[in-house]
Amino acid sequence: MNSKNISQYAEDYLKENGWDDCFLVEVITSPSGKIEVYLDSDTGISFLQCRKVSRHIEAIIDESKEFGEAYTLEVSSPGLSRPLKFFRQYKKNIGRKVIVKTAEHKFKGIMKEVSEEEMLIEESKPIKKGSKKKIIVENRIDMKDILETKIAVSF
Repeated sequence: MNSKNISQYAEDYLKENGWDDCFLVEVITSPSGKIEVYLDSDTGISFLQCRKVSRHIEAIIDESKEFGEAYTLEVSSPGLSRPLKFFRQYKKNIGRKVIVKTAEHKFKGIMKEVSEEEMLIEESKPIKKGSKKKIIVENRIDMKDILETKIAVSF
């Protein structure tokens, strides 16, 4: 399965419709015929936008028979379970709680600042083990050292 073609179909549709704040995050295809397309936006992607992109891609695939007849197409936002991939996703999520993994550490805190070079995370840590009193620790993390960043789900 050619995810490059699907990427192009999605990107072309976004451009044709003037959705400049929308962008393709990732396309995942599997041998079983499942196609997952993840879109995001600087202001948030809507269900309607995902549905329109899905119908556009589906029409092209059905006409070209590129993936045969037995395929499943899902177009959605990346959601909280998918890692951030692009700088614009980081910028959009300033102020949210994130989990950042580097080769040596795992950080969990509020993303306060982000630039192309680094991010600033504020973590709340106990003063000593078992203590309820906490201090705020600021961690500056080089963007090149980040293996994965996800939005932390809080209830």
